[in-house]
Amino acid sequence: MTCDTLRAQLEMELGWRQEELAFFKNQLNEIPEEYKDKYRKSLILILYSHLEGYIKISLQYYIQYINSQELNRKDVTIGLMVASMDKEFLAYENLDRKCEIFRKELPEDRKLHRIFRRVDFMEELNDFKEKKLYIDDQIIDTESNLWFFVLQKNLYKIGLPVDMFNDYQNDINALVNRRNAIAHGNFKSGVIEQEFTNWESKAEDVMSGIMRIIYDYAKNRKYLNIIE
Repeated sequence: MTCDTLRAQLEMELGWRQEELAFFKNQLNEIPEEYKDKYRKSLILILYSHLEGYIKISLQYYIQYINSQELNRKDVTIGLMVASMDKEFLAYENLDRKCEIFRKELPEDRKLHRIFRRVDFMEELNDFKEKKLYIDDQIIDTESNLWFFVLQKNLYKIGLPVDMFNDYQNDINALVNRRNAIAHGNFKSGVIEQEFTNWESKAEDVMSGIMRIIYDYAKNRKYLNIIE
């Protein structure tokens, strides 16, 4: 996969979401003025679903792009290396005697198990780094509630800057809150035009920002471990 192919995927994904939202927004023209605020409640649900959905699939596209580059773990940044070693870290934390990753027998003394596993891990570390990089794209988890800290967590997992949307923190959290209140039937009022337009604008900024940063990292190979 090339970085331009990745860009095309991201643009296509964003495009159909924008078109669908525009379609439902256009229905406002057919709705009497006194019902428009009530209708915008449904637009909030659609807006949020596209924000969460686009972020999740975009980050997964980025992982698939990195996997397609046929790199070794040692070639990429520490964060991506760690993301590809989930199985090894789970094995490291498992102090049972049988382990498919660490095959040495643990000592009889259980008090030594943790130290023994640490030594075992360090002895295997160079081999781990030499293995082909593969990251399971299921590590991206928006947890069905894309709070700002959840967004940051997913960015951090794959080495993207966690502070890039700091200015949107309050708006992202407010949108999640409103979406949950509407979905759970706790928000009975309508949504005024100004409020919806603000969230729509912020969601568009975040989705466009995700696309730009992913393309920048792919095109300029910022996922690589550059040794000076």
